Amino acid sequence: MSIEQHELKEMNQLLKSGVNISDIASKFPKYDYWEISASVQDYSLRGKKRIITNRLKSLRDSGTKAERSVLIDEIHTLITEMYELSKSNGKKLVDISKILNR
Repeated sequence: MSIEQHELKEMNQLLKSGVNISDIASKFPKYDYWEISASVQDYSLRGKKRIITNRLKSLRDSGTKAERSVLIDEIHTLITEMYELSKSNGKKLVDISKILNR
């Protein structure tokens, strides 16, 4: 079952506000946890780190240049996502600090 766009948008908004995927899954019981996890934008730095670590480990075993190229592209995308997420979180912290110092 495909997640409807308006629900996916709401799920991503919940993730941005700090709600974890298991809480989102309980709010949307008609969807499976793994379906939600695969469909939403992953905002977990720890999760991205694990994925990158696993991809780097698999580079050792990949035999062909094409396989390595695919893995390298995937790792590059994940690192870029981590950078953007960190930058976004930094801006949020600055905004929170400004509000607290009023």
